Amino acid sequence: MRRETGRILVIDDDPVALRFVASMLREKGYGVLVAEDGDQGFRMAILERPDLIVTDLLMPYRDGFQLVRDVRRHPELSRTPVIILSMHDREEDIVRGLEGGADDYVIKPFNARELLARIRKQLERARGRS
Repeated sequence: MRRETGRILVIDDDPVALRFVASMLREKGYGVLVAEDGDQGFRMAILERPDLIVTDLLMPYRDGFQLVRDVRRHPELSRTPVIILSMHDREEDIVRGLEGGADDYVIKPFNARELLARIRKQLERARGRS
């Protein structure tokens, strides 16, 4: 099995989804940080400087749209790739997320191999920018 590298922050207020995504990423060799709401996730991103953020949209205290805007405005986080992972599949939500600064948008339920491929792609792209 190929071992991946990089630290990924997963933010989701659904504990089942959070555990599933975190476990899947750890199994592939990624370092994983977890947060249960948008505020906690943003604070953790500032402190830990992950290589990539995977976030849900609807969360207490700070939703995914606001989280993405705040990440893009923060000088040390602005280039961190962000993938929105959400059950919201409406075109307007997807467009709003991407236009708001997300690098990708994946709809739940998701295919694990596809999500992993998208994560690898974003990490490779980010490494090329450094």
